[in-house]
Amino acid sequence: MGAQYQATVLPLATRKRRKSFADLPRRRGMRQVLGDWGARGFLVSMLLGSALITTMSIPYFDFETLPPFVVEKLPLRFEALWLATLRIHVAAAALGFPLCLVLMTRALQRRATWHRWLGRVAGVLVLFALVPSGVVLAFDAKGGGVVTAGFLLSAAIVAGAMIAGVRSARRREFARHARAMRHVVGQMSVAVVSRALIVGLDALGVDPDVVYVAALWGPVLASAAVVELLFRRSLISSGKRVELVERMRRELSPFVLVVRIRALFRPFAGHGR
Repeated sequence: MGAQYQATVLPLATRKRRKSFADLPRRRGMRQVLGDWGARGFLVSMLLGSALITTMSIPYFDFETLPPFVVEKLPLRFEALWLATLRIHVAAAALGFPLCLVLMTRALQRRATWHRWLGRVAGVLVLFALVPSGVVLAFDAKGGGVVTAGFLLSAAIVAGAMIAGVRSARRREFARHARAMRHVVGQMSVAVVSRALIVGLDALGVDPDVVYVAALWGPVLASAAVVELLFRRSLISSGKRVELVERMRRELSPFVLVVRIRALFRPFAGHGR
């Protein structure tokens, strides 16, 4: 009887509103699932790409012969120094990038001690090996000054974000720390994305001069924009959660509950008299 009364009396708009409110947690849960799978897919693809680049870079450590990539750079003014810088950069990237990717996982973030110490190792590798060697190599990059400027911009973002991330972690500002580390990982992922773009654009027959510029500047700018977009969305969602908690706290305060309970029983008391 009650269900029949509700179906016939309640307005259609009210039922639609209730249905939409009921579907809201489901939609949020679906977005969370899709976001988690997207993050996992990114981490796995970057790990595979990093492993592939490391495998392809093994000939750089052959001290007997020079790989074709190095031969293309000859003659170099300081050949021995350039080769040493290249090997430092490759080794730092081979260790630092997978380490930064692992530090982004929730499994390691739940282990504060491990996360802290491995983060320090990653910070040292990035700030004292990867970035300085990358800056040196940038001035001999293919594509001329435009590509060199792109590499220098990416290096500046990595160094600045790593320093900001270390400071925010020491201050226990974890939201800012996560934002900075995402910038570091985003710029380090440029190496993988850029190589994939070079292969794809080269297969399409695009001019090599255009390929090197587009394959570098596109990922550098896109990764920075995506990180900032995700950070702003997290701020908005966290603000909504704080507002919801505050409303629930006000709604469930003892005084409000007492008033509502008294208002509920007052008609029964009047009817009894």
